[in-house]
Amino acid sequence: MDFGVFIPIGNNGWLISENSPQYMPTFDLNKRIVQEAETQGFAFALSMIKLRGFGGKTEFWDHNLESFTLMAGLAAVTERIKLYASTAVLTLPPALVARMASTIDSIAPGRFGVNIVSGWAKGE
Repeated sequence: MDFGVFIPIGNNGWLISENSPQYMPTFDLNKRIVQEAETQGFAFALSMIKLRGFGGKTEFWDHNLESFTLMAGLAAVTERIKLYASTAVLTLPPALVARMASTIDSIAPGRFGVNIVSGWAKGE
């Protein structure tokens, strides 16, 4: 069994709460988390795709980093951990996803993969 980390590319983490830590996602935050996960021996880091947040008082997931661009940056600052970017079926043309994946794989040979999702929120 492999253990990995689901990195916080959206604001306010994983809890929809006014009481949870409020923050904006940054490359530096995700870099520190993924480098620590690599140091601790985690097998992979996975980023979600989120094109629309939930709004409201906390603006939960209204602010996000783009998955493939983030993973390309993380590929350049890690050595062993596998990196998975996410795409939703109708958001990017398959040929573009393949080209982006092959480019990131040239930065981190054998360490990159794609998580293809169909969306789970009605608004998506």
